[in-house]
Amino acid sequence: MTILMIRHTPPGAAPDAAPLPARVAGHRLACRDCDSLPALLRCLQRAQRSRPALVLIATAAVDAPQWARYGRALRSALEALPAPYIEMASNDDDALDAHLHPQHGPTARVVCSSGRADACRLSLAIAARRLQAVPEGA
Repeated sequence: MTILMIRHTPPGAAPDAAPLPARVAGHRLACRDCDSLPALLRCLQRAQRSRPALVLIATAAVDAPQWARYGRALRSALEALPAPYIEMASNDDDALDAHLHPQHGPTARVVCSSGRADACRLSLAIAARRLQAVPEGA
């Protein structure tokens, strides 16, 4: 199975270049970079079809009009994910849960003001621990 990492980066910002492990807890790690809320929405919709074991979502700051425009579709896409998700944010204001209030929130929310790399390391550790407890194919 696969772990899907979706990294939302603000438009014009360079995508994350931090190296990622190829596998976590025996699962292949796939990474998708999104530079807008519509791109994030498409990544979440693709996750519905690819059926990963777990989804990691790194969020970026977005202005209120964008949340108003894409929030409902994003909430629906989160609620339709076929797997639990872990959310990473630099502060509580950037968290998906704070804006979308999905019916089923994240398995974990990692808020790490020291940077996305630290949030990513912690989220991957949580994913590894969670997936080691669940046999593949279960």
